Amino acid sequence: PRPVRLAVVGYPNVGKSAVINRLLGRRACASHNTPGLTRQLRWLQAGDDLQLMDSPGILPPRLQDQQAAQRLAICNDIGEASYLASRVAAVMVDELRGLPQGRAVAEQLNRRYPSVALTQNVSGEEYVEGLAHGLFRGDVEGAGRRLLRDYRKGAVGWYALELSSPDGW
Repeated sequence: PRPVRLAVVGYPNVGKSAVINRLLGRRACASHNTPGLTRQLRWLQAGDDLQLMDSPGILPPRLQDQQAAQRLAICNDIGEASYLASRVAAVMVDELRGLPQGRAVAEQLNRRYPSVALTQNVSGEEYVEGLAHGLFRGDVEGAGRRLLRDYRKGAVGWYALELSSPDGW
């Protein structure tokens, strides 16, 4: 009989290749915390009766929910070529401040970047611009990239942008 074929598909940068590596018990697929590493479909033999297909991440051609698109960019699930880091970082700062732990987020950012104070009357955009002028010689995109990288690595604490509802959905 023909082997069972299993395709592993999903959003970019969610661990499809890592799951395949775990299932195979070896590093058969390149896997890293960077979207776009897997660029083509690839079939792998997992024993005599199972084949696994690794695939690149798939995104809808146009995300209707812009908040969802922004959150995907914040979490590094959309390639950096498709957005301005400064704008996404500004949205991230505003979203983090809106969390129940918003005060703790502001304190973390103020400790990490003492040259720029994140106060209640400063917007995310103003904060990114202030950071750019204070630490990055006016490079607003560089400041945005740094803020996003620090969030992704947990350097300003680990905060979820979206919490599941009580029913789990």
